[in-house]
Amino acid sequence: MKSLPIYFFLVILLSCGSSRDSQLKYSTSSEKALEEFRKGWVQIMDEGRYGAAEESYRNALAFDPDFLVGKSVLARLTLDLKERLELEKELFEKKDEIQGDERLVFDVYNALVRYTNLRDQRAPQANKVLKETIEVAEKNLRQVVHKYPKETYLKAEYIEFLHSRYGAKQTLDSLTSLLLPEQKKNPFLLGVSASMHAELDEFDTALKQAGELEKIVNDSTQPKPYAVYAYIYLQKGDLLLAKTNADKANELDPLNLDASRLKERIDVLIAKQQAAAPSTDK
Repeated sequence: MKSLPIYFFLVILLSCGSSRDSQLKYSTSSEKALEEFRKGWVQIMDEGRYGAAEESYRNALAFDPDFLVGKSVLARLTLDLKERLELEKELFEKKDEIQGDERLVFDVYNALVRYTNLRDQRAPQANKVLKETIEVAEKNLRQVVHKYPKETYLKAEYIEFLHSRYGAKQTLDSLTSLLLPEQKKNPFLLGVSASMHAELDEFDTALKQAGELEKIVNDSTQPKPYAVYAYIYLQKGDLLLAKTNADKANELDPLNLDASRLKERIDVLIAKQQAAAPSTDK
């Protein structure tokens, strides 16, 4: 009989055990801190409301100033470079206070904070650190999502790292195999799936999933559906529809980095298109 690869047995082992249906345990004794922490993930991922999420993470730290994973997520969100640098220093100094599976997640978040600070300081090693961060994230989060399959937002982040490393087609296969039935209608994961289908020029599927997302969200004040539509229309080459949706997402939450970067990208493409158009002046 042909032998199975080692990673196959690793996945099986990680998928078994008493922790399979439980949530990852975080190092905070404050239920209020944990409640704000989890609310922040919903606001970032499902709603696309980065400003509201930042407020939730600050609330979490008000309830428990020593909640290091919560602090690491705040460090990822804040646009204040000085604050981010201070948080990076504190998190590095206190990293050994966290152990086990929580440490796997913590190390990913810290690596992302370090990369963001290097990027914003235009450090030459930023790209090298990004590559290392993606490798660490894939390794660590793979373990976590197989052990805690109900941790939807950790699974969502894992999918994002797979996408950045392997592209849309391979990641869509992983998405299908990883999701629990109840996670298939999660707004963030539905949006990610729609975006990847758009990258593969499967626009009918992408727009159908974006429509499902819009119905599930059912709230015109949330930026998420607009950002997803903007990305799909950008991939399709319809810059005017892309701009309309990106502008709306950015208007609803100027702190949504995904939407603001998308808007900038679309505006640059429209400006180039206009500059290349033949003049009608006589």
